[in-house]
Amino acid sequence: MSVNPLAVDLTWSEGQVRRWGLVPPEEAVRVEGYLGLTYYRKEEPVAFWAHPSVARYPLTALRHLAGLAEMRLLLEAPPDPRVWRVSPRPRHPVEEPDGVWLTSEGPVALEYDAGAYARARVRAKGEAFALRFVGQVWGAPVPERVAYLRRFLPGARVLLAPWA
Repeated sequence: MSVNPLAVDLTWSEGQVRRWGLVPPEEAVRVEGYLGLTYYRKEEPVAFWAHPSVARYPLTALRHLAGLAEMRLLLEAPPDPRVWRVSPRPRHPVEEPDGVWLTSEGPVALEYDAGAYARARVRAKGEAFALRFVGQVWGAPVPERVAYLRRFLPGARVLLAPWA
């Protein structure tokens, strides 16, 4: 089964396209604006290549999807919807992850945190995922946030996954 990787990831940043040698398909929509690397960082010019289904989403949602794409690339998971599934919804209930990676050991929860989650939400999500998944992988765009997440998520894998 041949699937365009953008149909799985839904969004790539211009930086990811250059860094990973990604090729946006013809139907990809270029979205430009101003956004911080994390929730609290100063806004800077950004550009994303978005799947048409999410092209009108807020830039913060595109940042989130690009973060999940960075996680997939770092984990070397195939761009296959039978293996890597991302929810395009901008917000999820505590017990629902941003995506699921279907590994040979079972389903792994995927969560990207661009710096907006309070300590209680991080803990609640980590505890909820531990009940339903064989593992969990979190990503964050900056080392400070990675360290923060590691303090509150013992046993979870936390990746430095800069989307920009």
